[in-house]
Amino acid sequence: MKQTFLVGMGSNIDPERHLAAAATAIRRLFPDAYFSKVYRSAAVGMDHAEDFLNACCCLKSDMTAPALSAWLKELEDEHGRDRSQGSWKPRTLDLDLLMAGENVLDDELFHYAHAYVPARELISLPDVEFDAGLLEASSLLL
Repeated sequence: MKQTFLVGMGSNIDPERHLAAAATAIRRLFPDAYFSKVYRSAAVGMDHAEDFLNACCCLKSDMTAPALSAWLKELEDEHGRDRSQGSWKPRTLDLDLLMAGENVLDDELFHYAHAYVPARELISLPDVEFDAGLLEASSLLL
């Protein structure tokens, strides 16, 4: 049975190219996938790093959450994701499985505006307050 998944997407190394390519790959495997607007956010916790572009994607799949998460990590790797020094550094592509059905898999969804705001465009979520100045809408469409 198909389950609905919510995927957080981000990049701050050539982000327009990497996010567009990720959206193309996702649509190839999940033709009915749909995407939020793209938002620009500061690279929190990273000195002298470029801003991130962030979005969310909603898709339906027969895959299990671990299988989909593994596929997303492979897609990151195809785009040159470097995991050698932890996650608090610039990245070509960051794809996080945030929800599977009604289950929150990554509580980043409720802690960071760059995940919550685009997700809220796609699914119903409880209200959480964030500083409105944290995000800026981008002209990039996925």
